Amino acid sequence: MLPVEFDYAAPDSLEAAVKFLKEKSGAVVLAGSHSLIAEMKQGHLAPSLLVDLHKITELKGINYVDKILKINALTTYGQVVASSEIQTNYPALVEAAKSIGDPQIRNQQAIGDVFAYRDLACDFTAVALVLEATFSTLNADGSHTVAAEQFIDQAFGNNWQTQEIVTSVNLPAYVAGTGSAYQAFKHPATGYTLCGVAALVTVTNGTVSKCRVAVTGATPHAIRLTQVETALEGKTATAENIAAAAKLAGNSVDSILGDRYASEEYRRHLMEVMSKRTLSQAVNSR
Repeated sequence: MLPVEFDYAAPDSLEAAVKFLKEKSGAVVLAGSHSLIAEMKQGHLAPSLLVDLHKITELKGINYVDKILKINALTTYGQVVASSEIQTNYPALVEAAKSIGDPQIRNQQAIGDVFAYRDLACDFTAVALVLEATFSTLNADGSHTVAAEQFIDQAFGNNWQTQEIVTSVNLPAYVAGTGSAYQAFKHPATGYTLCGVAALVTVTNGTVSKCRVAVTGATPHAIRLTQVETALEGKTATAENIAAAAKLAGNSVDSILGDRYASEEYRRHLMEVMSKRTLSQAVNSR
């Protein structure tokens, strides 16, 4: 049962959806979000209008545009998992998608929802950082493209406007010698991620030419672990070098969450352990 009253609209074009959001104060996009419905049921969110995007066909599907893999915002996590292209070239994204909820949620929740509703502890946000994803958005002023790191900062700082619609998540072309991975440590009762780490490693001529590592769940929002990245770049991807770089994970971020589910100290420990695991997995997945 939803304890709030609201109007409902289901436009069949992006232009009509943007118009609804611009003209109706308090309007919110509905795009298959489990998080949005949960917030409304708990009385934390009371939109005046739900703008349902499900009739807008251009927001669905996965395709290439100028060598960039474009995942349209209404593509479900289940469809992401089933994509052979993503399985081959972006395994971290498949692993993160599998980590979200259960099959029912993955077949319902769209990939663009996590940013529209600031579900920033979600597994996908760390993967977006290491894959250097960009996000295409649309509002009354036109279309925009924003890098993942900037987009997460905007959403976390409440600068994200409800009049903005996420239209796609864009992944750069695969680079030879690159592997990626994601692992999450979940709370056994709630299923929420206490610490999730994503990693991307590119090896060129036996040396790590690029390393990206990001954490979610253990921090207020997903963030890159730049000290770990720097420690591994320029070195060979040996188990010893990976372990040495991973040791920096727990102390490379000032703000670590501590709550009834896990202490700050425990999450710092998890960051080191899981950084080592995901870096090793990324190297082996090349």
